[in-house]
Amino acid sequence: MRYLINNDGTPFEATELQTLRDELDALTDNKRTEYRNQNASAIAQHEAIKFLIVSGPGTGKSHLFLDRINYWYQQDAQAKIFVTSFVRKLVVDLQNDINGDKRLSNEQKSNITVTTLHKFARSIVEQNHGTTKWRFQPRFQIIGQFWKDVVWGDVLAFYTILDKSVYTWKKFEEQLHNAEFEESDEWQSLKEVYFKLCQFYNAAGFADLILRAKDALVENTNLNKSSYFIIDEYQDFNSAEDALINQLANNPKGLFVVGDDEQVLYEKLKSGKPNLIRDLYKNSDYVNGMLPFCSRSSFHITKSAGYFIQQNREIECIEKIYLPIKTADDEPRVQVIACATAFTAVDYIEKFVTENKMAIDERKTKLETGEEKDAFLLILTPAKEVNFYGKEKKKIMNIVTEYQVENRHFSEDYYKILSYHSLANNSQNNFTFRKVLQYENIAETKVHELVDSAMQNNQNFCDLESEETKNTIQRCNKIKAILEADDQTIEQKIENIACIISVADQNRLKEDIEKKSINQKEVSKIEYQEDEEAELEEIEIRKMGAVELITIVGSKGLSADHVIIIGFDNVNMSWVTKNAFYIAMTRARKSLHILTALKSGGARQAHNFLDQLSDKHIEYSSYIKGNHTKNSLQGIQEFKNYLNNLNSKSQSR
Repeated sequence: MRYLINNDGTPFEATELQTLRDELDALTDNKRTEYRNQNASAIAQHEAIKFLIVSGPGTGKSHLFLDRINYWYQQDAQAKIFVTSFVRKLVVDLQNDINGDKRLSNEQKSNITVTTLHKFARSIVEQNHGTTKWRFQPRFQIIGQFWKDVVWGDVLAFYTILDKSVYTWKKFEEQLHNAEFEESDEWQSLKEVYFKLCQFYNAAGFADLILRAKDALVENTNLNKSSYFIIDEYQDFNSAEDALINQLANNPKGLFVVGDDEQVLYEKLKSGKPNLIRDLYKNSDYVNGMLPFCSRSSFHITKSAGYFIQQNREIECIEKIYLPIKTADDEPRVQVIACATAFTAVDYIEKFVTENKMAIDERKTKLETGEEKDAFLLILTPAKEVNFYGKEKKKIMNIVTEYQVENRHFSEDYYKILSYHSLANNSQNNFTFRKVLQYENIAETKVHELVDSAMQNNQNFCDLESEETKNTIQRCNKIKAILEADDQTIEQKIENIACIISVADQNRLKEDIEKKSINQKEVSKIEYQEDEEAELEEIEIRKMGAVELITIVGSKGLSADHVIIIGFDNVNMSWVTKNAFYIAMTRARKSLHILTALKSGGARQAHNFLDQLSDKHIEYSSYIKGNHTKNSLQGIQEFKNYLNNLNSKSQSR
């Protein structure tokens, strides 16, 4: 049986893949492991300069990366290697794997850069001080998720006659993601003003940061220190990011691209395009390879996920093999659970946590000591706030809070006061000044007057002779003096600050300041951290808790022993894509539970993904909160009948 490598760069033939799939599926456990290892080794040690690997969830990318890196160092002891992914946790985990690889010398490890693409782009733009056309001062800032709308409002203020519902930030951001701009006079003018404003604020958004980095590399090729490249999760890059990658690796000694077009998640969020990897798959400059065996998820989970993603596939999809590493195991089938209400569903989760408390506590300890890196339980939700569970949401939040390693986020009050203190330290920071003007609730028309005046006269906000800017600086200085006073407790400082500006939650602010004090020494470091945390924060977790509540989309790059998917109904999961649900399923290692709770957010039936699951690997049940028991249901039809009966009883009351 040949290895899954096409040396001539042609796509695998569907008929051959089906034959190979059947042959691989017929192998014993030992033979599967043997084939997986030998196939991966053949890929890792292949002499091709450019290699595309199609790799499904849990098929061993990390091991492959390490082996490829070691192969490159065998060929070139002085190799400088660049590794990038879209998801920060993947980057952190891979960096840890590299640090622990005893085959690599300390010098070789120091020559490997592992980073997210946005963090790399920021570094490049910082070193180049922007681009020739759009210069930045040192230590430029990032326009985070909230502030990008504020900045776009500042752009539109220059063109009050334009319809704001037409000329939206979302539409402009799509142009940035696609690296293609509308040619109309209106959009071209808005683009010019946006970049001028960014220069005035000495700040860049995540989307335009990619364009700036690509231009900086064109202007200064010395910024690129690497000649070997590993590009992970390639399917999630958009056109602008792809252009940056192409500029970075335009003449590589080694290029290793890995992805899976059926794991595209960010088509709406950042204009990710599955056609990028599909086109690369047809590019004969690249040798094509494939990883066929999932060693992360149990037999039934892998089989269920593999069957699900094969249903109603797009014609353009890359045909692939996705099989479990074992022919069978002792782990349970996928649990599909019918619940009468949100209360019932939460009771199911509480029961699961109670039954596994000892194992969860042990995982929490190991996460704190660094012995483990993955959660014991992931609770995946289609919506971040879980409001569809009503008052039962609080119970889930309490469970998660109990097992979190640390409180990762500071409050809005904290960042607000941080901005006031920062501006007192450096009144010439126009972006921080703009934030404080927002906190001061200065009228939009007045803010625009200040922006326009400062830009026209080549001044900073602090140079303007206006009552608003002078009063703002005075308040900043008062807050700084309070924060740095040695004769006051934290409570007294907060009370005094609350007399100057509004503070929404004084208790939470006290906790934040106790965790990270606000002073001149810390401000710069915290501001920079704030910028990094803004980078698609909903999908990035640095340190996991034993139990985590996270969105389905946010689960990319994560895994856990057990996964519970909630909101599996016709209302709350209506916007979730097939790819996203596939990824959610494959986060689970040992058990997967899919909960449909009627009456939650108006739900009346299970999501239609139910019809695309394989009965052979599913166990259908109803859960009764009164006696905390599951009652087996015979197949999908009885599951649907049970939900219909619940709806009928509810309507008759």
